[in-house]
Amino acid sequence: MLVSLKELKGSPISALDGNIGEVEDVYFDDRNWIIRFLVVDTSPWIPLSQRTLISPIALKEYNDENSLLEVYISKQMVKDSPKLEEHQTVSRQFEISYFDYFGYGYYWLGANSWGDYAYPTALASQGAQLLNAEVDHKLQTTNHLRSADEIISYGIEAKDGKKGHVQDMVWDTCTWSLRYLVIDTRDWFPGGKKVLVSPDQLTNLSWENQAVSCNINLEQIRNCPEYQPDKLNERQYLKSVQNKLQVNH
Repeated sequence: MLVSLKELKGSPISALDGNIGEVEDVYFDDRNWIIRFLVVDTSPWIPLSQRTLISPIALKEYNDENSLLEVYISKQMVKDSPKLEEHQTVSRQFEISYFDYFGYGYYWLGANSWGDYAYPTALASQGAQLLNAEVDHKLQTTNHLRSADEIISYGIEAKDGKKGHVQDMVWDTCTWSLRYLVIDTRDWFPGGKKVLVSPDQLTNLSWENQAVSCNINLEQIRNCPEYQPDKLNERQYLKSVQNKLQVNH
């Protein structure tokens, strides 16, 4: 199913033996727009805790009725898992220690979004990484993980100007890949509206300039399908969105 970042934030996470906390942010790969970690606030039961990360590999399911995320790990496993200091980044070295702790396969080994697989839960078995011993060493030492919170309100750079800004992001909870960026056009389009653009229409994400570049012009952005959050998982609406994006590409 599809879920927006704003809806995902605040979602409770339930371990095998109780509640862990709530999602406060996500770390995503800025090369292929895939969520690699949920950042979880565990302070209600671990006072003064450091940033706790949960990988989508651990997920059992997403319950859309109460926005509940269920995971196949215990509270003690979460408590003892590798943590990040306040200003520490998610390095590849940290990821290796994290994935080894839980016994997961490495997502960066293989040609697909999740190693040799399209879905994160396929990496729940450590054996997955043993099949990829000949992967380029560079892929094992670098990553491109960023906070999604950072890019909300980033400007949009079209082919013919910079207008609009990122208002939200929409993720697929099966693959945890980005399906759409929600662009707010009210600062340049009379009346304003929020529209959807796809990752195929994005060319670059500049942290220095705080901007997302697109391969379409301002008029094309204005003509992108209007964002209707209450219809995100309606087949007819999604079909019309896809058709309009294809025409407008």
